[in-house]
Amino acid sequence: MSTTTHEELAKGWIRALSDVEVFYSLCADDCKVWHSADDKWMTVKEAIDAVHERGGLPTFENSRYTLTDKGFFVQTSATLAAARVHLIQVVTVKDGKAVSAEEYIGPEMDIAV
Repeated sequence: MSTTTHEELAKGWIRALSDVEVFYSLCADDCKVWHSADDKWMTVKEAIDAVHERGGLPTFENSRYTLTDKGFFVQTSATLAAARVHLIQVVTVKDGKAVSAEEYIGPEMDIAV
């Protein structure tokens, strides 16, 4: 069995942004997920269940990844009812699986105001 590379995982992560179930195949069983919107760690299952409870993921735009020594990060944007938001997801990889994912969410705004 071959080891999944950081790049293969990053490409899969981009796919998972439109099919949340894909995250199960990308993450280790004990992977933890953190979101800046609620400042708490949860399991992948809890994070995916929360997405389903909210009615699914928004449509993400301009999704891209950058590889790092420890994994990768994904940058993407979405337009929600309340605001346009930008996300960065920092993913740490070990043995071909994501072991942690931290999502930082920021609204688009005029910083000169």
